[in-house]
Amino acid sequence: MAKRIQSIALLIIIAFTGCVEDNPETTPLILLKSGGLFTNDGSAVAPGGTLRFGLSVSGGGGAITNLVVRRISDGVAVTEADKGMYISYGGLDTTLTYTRGYGQIERWVFSVMNSYRDTASASLTVLKGAGSAWGEISYYPSVRLGLQDNQALPHFVDLHSGASWDAAGVTGHEPEVDMAAFWYLTSGTSSPTLTCPAYSSALTYYPLFGTWSVKNQTMYDYYTSDNNLVTPAQFDLATNDSLLVNAFRPGSVSGQSKFAYTGKVVPFRTADGKYGLIRVIRADEAPSGEMEIAVKIQK
Repeated sequence: MAKRIQSIALLIIIAFTGCVEDNPETTPLILLKSGGLFTNDGSAVAPGGTLRFGLSVSGGGGAITNLVVRRISDGVAVTEADKGMYISYGGLDTTLTYTRGYGQIERWVFSVMNSYRDTASASLTVLKGAGSAWGEISYYPSVRLGLQDNQALPHFVDLHSGASWDAAGVTGHEPEVDMAAFWYLTSGTSSPTLTCPAYSSALTYYPLFGTWSVKNQTMYDYYTSDNNLVTPAQFDLATNDSLLVNAFRPGSVSGQSKFAYTGKVVPFRTADGKYGLIRVIRADEAPSGEMEIAVKIQK
């Protein structure tokens, strides 16, 4: 009888064990690429020099949902990017471009999260190189665009070239569009507003964005604009990209910039990592009005 009980117990244990699945490993993996095309750990780069980081990320069995980039310059941490996403297959393979600041030592930390809320990170150190590598800029002294109900002027702007298109002419140029503008009342306050194709509320004023396969995300530094930290005179004096890079505060950015009144200067960063400044020469405060801007952007 005792042997029979032991046999039954053994069968129950075997059956139960067979029904339990092993917990899958869900830790994501992030790798930094090395070689001549990328900035390597321990590299010395002069202020203003280009930093190029190659990332290869797998979700560890879950979807990749978030990527955070932090720059720690002489012990002061700044979040350069905090991107939500949902990549369920194939992983993420990307190259991120930034500009070397003035700090003696920059520590760059790249962190990812997956849909199981598991995280992984990788980091490297960039030393301060000799000299200065601030670069050339392009300058477009007058770009005129219509606000949402203005059909006489183009709406869609390429900040890299200063080119602009209306709805009929933009076909084929969608990947080049960085900016549009509209006017609205926000809590009763008049607001000429800069936006970009990737910003969700822009669809209210430009539904055409919803049909585009490429929607660039331009990030505007609204804090600097709201507080007039860059003046029109400083904008006019900028002859290289030092002011363009250092004026941009990545902790206070959005895909749209409200209150872009006449005389405002708005720092921005394009989807491909180019820093720039927009000077608002004229901003009408009506949906059928227009906006005229001057643009300085890294070459």
